[in-house]
Amino acid sequence: MGRTAAKNSTSTERSRPAFERDILLRQVMDDLNLAEEVLGLFIRQLENLESADWSGLELPHEMHKLKGAAATVGAVQIEVLAAKWRKQGAKLEAKLKAAVQEFRAAAGK
Repeated sequence: MGRTAAKNSTSTERSRPAFERDILLRQVMDDLNLAEEVLGLFIRQLENLESADWSGLELPHEMHKLKGAAATVGAVQIEVLAAKWRKQGAKLEAKLKAAVQEFRAAAGK
């Protein structure tokens, strides 16, 4: 991938919101208590990934799980990056970790 294509890809990822609360609320049929519970489970999943030794993980499987969970809670950037990970591999690790931090800040967690 050339520099222009890579730069456009990055700007596309950044143009998406870190967190779309409406997606989460739609998934839980506007049940705020359930939304908080689901969000808490997702945050726990992120914490486990952040503290894991990534060299020992089965990354395609972990990224598949992360993509699905991110789609459920509205973590749009994380969902896109996790999907790309399966295609592009380890070079996305830094971008994914940055998106996780941005999501946590946006979600107030």
